[in-house]
Parts: sequence; C-alpha cells; structure tokens
Amino acid sequence: MKRRLRLILGLVISLVFLYLAMRGISWRELWELFRQANYLYLIPAFFLLILINWVRAYRWRLLMYPHGHLPLLRVFHIVNIGYAFNNVFPAKAGEIVRAYLVGRVIPGGIGQALSTLLIERLLDVLSVVVLMVLLIPFVSLPEAVAKGGLVFGVAAIAGTIVLLILSRFGDKGVEWVWRFVGRIPLIGHPKVKTALRNLLEGFGVLRVRRLLPGIFLSSALVWLGYATFNYLLMAVFRMAELSFLAAALVLCATGLSMVVPSTAGAMGVFEWAAVQALAVYSVGESRAFGYAFGLHAFTNVTLILFGLVGLLAEGLSYEGLRKEALQGAGSLSPADVSQS
Repeated sequence: MKRRLRLILGLVISLVFLYLAMRGISWRELWELFRQANYLYLIPAFFLLILINWVRAYRWRLLMYPHGHLPLLRVFHIVNIGYAFNNVFPAKAGEIVRAYLVGRVIPGGIGQALSTLLIERLLDVLSVVVLMVLLIPFVSLPEAVAKGGLVFGVAAIAGTIVLLILSRFGDKGVEWVWRFVGRIPLIGHPKVKTALRNLLEGFGVLRVRRLLPGIFLSSALVWLGYATFNYLLMAVFRMAELSFLAAALVLCATGLSMVVPSTAGAMGVFEWAAVQALAVYSVGESRAFGYAFGLHAFTNVTLILFGLVGLLAEGLSYEGLRKEALQGAGSLSPADVSQS
C-alpha cells in the first residue's frame, strides 16, 4: 500500500510540474522549433552519451575497491541496464538492478554493491553543488536563489566531511549518529539505519588516497560531459544566443530536480526545472519547453537503447531480470533505495 501511494504521489507531482512547464507555451511555436531543428547535432550527442556512461562505469569500478575486478566493458553494460530500468520504472528501480547484477559477483553481495551506489549518488550531488557554486558569480540569479545555493553548497560539503570522519569509526559511528537521529519520527526507521551503515561503509574507498585522483577526475569529466551534451542539444534547436554557461545552469537545475519524487524518468519535473533555468536567459516558454522536452526525450530514449544492448551483451532478458532483481531481491525494493 505504501509503495502504491508513493507511485500515485510521484505521478501527481509529475503531472503538476508538467502542467506548470507547459501552461504558457504556443503549440505553433513548438511545432516550428522542432521543424527547424538541426538534428545532425544529435550524432555527436549520441556518442558523447556513450563516453559519459563509460566514464561512469570506470568511476563505479573504482568505488568497488577492493573488489573492482570486473571487466570495464561489463560494468559499462550494467550501468546502461540500470539507467534503462530507471527510465521505465519509478523510484530508481535501476539502482536495485545494478546492485543485483554486481552483487552476484563481488564479495558482500547486494549490500556491498548498494554502498558503492550510495557513494556514487553522493558524488553526483556534490558535483552539481560545486558546479552551481562556481556558476553563481557568472549568472544573474535572483539574490535569494544565489544565497540559497551558497548555503546549500556549504552544508553539503560540510555534511560530507562529517560523514567521512564518522566512516573511520565503522559501526560505532553509526551508533553515535543513531542516538540522535533514531529518535526523530519517520527518520528513525531501521531501513534508514541500514542505509546509513551502507553509506559509511562506502566512504571507506574515499580514504584510499591513490584512488582519489581517478574518482574526482572522472566525476568532473562526467558532469563536464553532461554540460557539453546540453550545449549540443541547444545547437540542435538553434539557440546560438546561449552560452556554455546556460547549458551548465540547465544541468544544475535538472540535476537537483531529480531529488523530487516523480514518475519514471522524472517526467515533468525535469522539463519544469529546465524551463526555469532558461528563463534566467529570457528564453521564451515555448522554446524553453521544446528544448527541455527534446533534451529529456533524446536522453531517455538513448539510455533505454543502451540498456537493451547491455541486456543482449549480458545474455539477460528484460522480463527475467525484472522478476529476479525487482521481485527477488529479498527485503530490498526500489522505494527503499530512493528513500536512502
């Protein structure tokens, strides 16, 4: 019942944000935008997305230390399979699929694999926060948004440092935190404690100094790649007046929007966030929504295609993996991962 309520809530939120993103558009302008688009730029964007996911696979394998023995090509296929499931099922189901596939072949099983995914997600959030802070001096944001971004950035970095320190103490660190957190309604749940333990275990890899250059450089390359991808899609829709900074701002807005509960693929929420970011550059609502929709649709369709190739390469079937990973992963569920 709780899972069904979460799904309904996600659908309602997506529809509300989709309405907000579309309410001011002109269908005629939208049609002209797509009719006059230069779709040749989708070719380099397609190959760039392959490169981004390859770098993601490389970083994830580093985070598996000391069990990062899997061939990089196999990790790449698993990453693609996970993103395909994220775009078909809600509540980040692809994370469970990735954890299941890797957990079958590394010591520690699914729990160990999930800890690496939690660190991966944290690195992504920090990357977006750092990028946002770097953009603030160069973008004419409302003062309240700029100050809020700085406060959020400082809080995120400080929180990461605290977690890194706590990870040195293992289970003792978990118990220290739980003395306070465990008393808070809704948060003080055993699943949250398990997620915290997995997170602190995952932090162990960040204490291996020789891995840090690869982890942080790959994180930077991933998000630089995404910004470039956004910029290429601006070229598709002939938005020559916009700079690379605009593409980076769209990336920050859409990246942070992913924390909002929604349907599979973050429908509606993504489009609204992109429209708001482009409003800073006085882009009309119809052009902004057309760009956001085109960017989102091309990304999702491409990731699903990559995932299908990954399934073939791994000798897996969609239906079989769905049953094994999403229905047979024991006490884990996609919703649990999204909560963590």
